[in-house]
Formats: sequence, structure tokens, C-alpha cells
Amino acid sequence: MKKDINYYLNLPYKINLVKLEDGDYYAQFDDKELNKLVLMAGDGKTPNEAIEDLKNAFVCYLEEALASNEFIPEPVQKDKSKNLAITLKHSLIDEIDFYSKKMGLSRSAFLAVSAKAYIKTL
Repeated sequence: MKKDINYYLNLPYKINLVKLEDGDYYAQFDDKELNKLVLMAGDGKTPNEAIEDLKNAFVCYLEEALASNEFIPEPVQKDKSKNLAITLKHSLIDEIDFYSKKMGLSRSAFLAVSAKAYIKTL
């Protein structure tokens, strides 16, 4: 896929919006990597104006960065959960349930924590 200006404009960058004491609004991207490279912000009388101002600044940044072949950070996607069907012996499920309850975790959380702990030992 060609990473042109439209590619970056359609990525799910998170925007933080703050209402200032004077009633205006301030918008800034939440992405730490992006903010390290260039500090962009938008302001306006309404939330939409502030966001639009930020997006206009982002377009200007993208045009320059793409023309200079600079690295442009993409938003980090959080790990999403995925349902899995696994087969375990009833006795193991009973042990998992016992210890997960003792730890105040769901079965899935207990299995995730246990798997991560085991992987660290490898």
C-alpha cells in the first residue's frame, strides 16, 4: 500500500480535546511518537474548530514530511482480545478456576498472566 497523505489522514490517531478557561478549545494528538517529532495543536471556539485546526496542521506536516521522505509515526494499536476454543482436562480447569478465584482474576486473565510468566522463563 502506498503511504501517501490520504493513507496517514485515515489512520486512527487519537485526539485529546481540552476546554480552556476562556471557553475556547485546544486539540492535540495523543501519540507520543508523533509529538516527539513535531508539536502540533489546534484551537478554536468549538471542539470541531479545534479539531479541524489540528487536522490542517497535520496536513501541512504530512506534506513536508512526505516530500522530505521523513519517518512518520503511525498510531499504536492496542492488543485486542481474541476468543479461542481450547481443550483442557476437567481437573486442570478446576485448578485454574480455584487459583484464578483466589487471585481475584477471571479464568481468561489468569491464563494470560500465567502464559506471560511462563514465556518470560524461556
